[in-house]
Parts: sequence; C-alpha cells; structure tokens
Amino acid sequence: MKKVIIFLILIIAAFICAWPVYVLEVRADGTEELVYQQLAKAGDTFDVVWTHSVTLQPVIETYRLEAPGKIPIVRMIFDDNGPNLPARPEFNQKWTINEGKFIVTGYEMVFERVPVTIGAAIADHTLRYAKKEVRLKDAYRPGGYVHIGLVRNRLPEYLYKEVNIWLKNR
Repeated sequence: MKKVIIFLILIIAAFICAWPVYVLEVRADGTEELVYQQLAKAGDTFDVVWTHSVTLQPVIETYRLEAPGKIPIVRMIFDDNGPNLPARPEFNQKWTINEGKFIVTGYEMVFERVPVTIGAAIADHTLRYAKKEVRLKDAYRPGGYVHIGLVRNRLPEYLYKEVNIWLKNR
C-alpha cells in the first residue's frame, strides 16, 4: 500500500511539473529583467492605461493575447486629440465616437511584445488585466522602457520566477 501511495505522489508531482501555463510578463528593455508576471489565458485582452501629457486625458490601449509573440492592438480610446495620438483613420481603421470618446479599431498591427515607455511625471502607465491593476512605474521605474509579452512556461518555472520577484521587492 505504501508503494502505491508513493507512486501516486510521484505521478501527481510529475504532472504538476509538466503543467504548461501562459504568463503575461513585463520585462525591462535591454536587460530583460522580469519585473512583473501574472498567469494569463490566450485569447484574453489587457489594457495599458495612461494619461496623455498634453491633453491630460486618459488613453486606453487594448491588446489581445493571441499567442506567445502575437499580440495585436484591438482598440484605442481617448477623448481629445493630441500629439502621438491618431489624428484620423488610416488604412482599415474604424473611428467611432461614443459619449465624447474616440474609439479607434481595425488596427492591423501585431506586436511580438508591446513596448511601453513608462511616464516619469504625468502618464502613470498602468497595466490592467484580469481585474488587477499594476502601475508600471512601481513595477520597474519612472522613465523606464519595458516590453509586455505572453510566454508559455511550466508551472514550477512560473512559481520560481514569482518567488524571485517577491524576494527582489521585499
């Protein structure tokens, strides 16, 4: 009986060690230091929310986690034109106005990883996914440059990286 229990424990442990998970990662540009991670699901969307430095209005960029290395922009929402914001529809983009907000869809842009320059003063870039919000300047540093991507890891690898992030931020 003891051998059967040990065998079952080993089978369960092997199954857990082989279990694949998708992980939403934020890595520092250049060093590739992992500064934030969260379990994710392919097909889900996440937002990068920030305040425009000129208009001082919120901008919401929405991306879809299609697969590792494949993250298209789905839409951008803003309520005032400003530098570095779309000025008019281009290519197959569709613009709608709803409750005073411009909603731009139809982007034909896919990222391997989404690049974000973290605002140092006003922008306050925030990653919003699965009812969690993470201020990127708290995860890395104001003025820093990060990439947001989707990777597939084994569960123990995810847990190991999570412990390392936790220890670094203590």
